[in-house]
Amino acid sequence: MRKRVFTSLSLLAVLVIPAAAGNILFIGDSHSVGPFGWKMDALLRSVPGTKVGTYSSCGSIFQWWETGKATPCGYFFRNTAGKTEKGDKGPTPIFDALLKEVKPTLVVVELGANYAGYESDDFAVGDMRKLVRKISDSGAACFWITKPDARKGKDTIPRILQLTHKAVTPYCAYFDSTLVTKYPAEGGDGVHYWSKEGAPIANAWAEAVFFAMKPLLDKLSVPKK
Repeated sequence: MRKRVFTSLSLLAVLVIPAAAGNILFIGDSHSVGPFGWKMDALLRSVPGTKVGTYSSCGSIFQWWETGKATPCGYFFRNTAGKTEKGDKGPTPIFDALLKEVKPTLVVVELGANYAGYESDDFAVGDMRKLVRKISDSGAACFWITKPDARKGKDTIPRILQLTHKAVTPYCAYFDSTLVTKYPAEGGDGVHYWSKEGAPIANAWAEAVFFAMKPLLDKLSVPKK
């Protein structure tokens, strides 16, 4: 296996490329429309023999992935053949259709931040849990990536992390992105890692997620007896 050394927020780790782990579906919100999503997509596609479908819709919660609600702020799609689509406005893909298209053995989810705009905790947990159940019913494994650190709306982060953990446990592996991100004191919009100051952090964040995902990818690569 190939090895690559990277530095992530003062933590030194060895990035090991896992064995082939079948098809992977990766969905996300605005963070995955930008540098984090691009890097995550590239890392997932580096797994030998694996087909990856990446779909991100800015502003989305899972409900959008059921209704096809249009994003007003950007999307990034790359199908299993590597065809890329980007734009400012467009419908959010229907999750059930993506399941049929990609036929994943693993679904990677980066959602949660946008529930900060919803007052009902029950709605947020229930909406995320709908997605978790769909993944479980499909037979695929689930890896959930939480929202990262932010300078704007920082006081909402503990609530969102708590709701996300409640919704996805114990069905999904859970990655707390706030442990490996620290939003820059200056630059950017205070939320997204799209700026020159934020992009390196987004790349390191994606590498940390991929490293944490390796045991699951290796497990999925083991043939079933």
